[in-house]
Amino acid sequence: MPGVLAVLSAISGLVFPRTDALYGPAYIAAIAFALATPLAFLVVAPKSLFQQNRAFLWLYIATVVSAVCAAVTSGLLMSLGSPDGAAGDIGGFPMWLLSTGALVTVSLLAIKAWHREQAGPATTLRDLQRQERRTKHR
Repeated sequence: MPGVLAVLSAISGLVFPRTDALYGPAYIAAIAFALATPLAFLVVAPKSLFQQNRAFLWLYIATVVSAVCAAVTSGLLMSLGSPDGAAGDIGGFPMWLLSTGALVTVSLLAIKAWHREQAGPATTLRDLQRQERRTKHR
């Protein structure tokens, strides 16, 4: 669910603000989806995961920071008022693209860390080798 919300934030900011009528609502949806992404991690992820897996905790913190950055830059683009008003803006859209891309990337990495923590015991030789490498690094 958090990954879907992050992708929806990117889609609503890339696809929908092409016309004057959808410009404001598209960025409002992008703000809502961006801020809902870290909240979805709090709702869906087990509470013990934050204490057991330090990588997941740091990725969650990065998700919160990138979600706030994506919401702020969406608000900046929304304040321009229309696609014509945003046409002359040099830095707003690249900042939004970078922060939303970071939100999508970091949330998907957090999901990957979560699934790796929830994985069952190693059964194949490759899984056993991965598990051994992970325990050596700790």
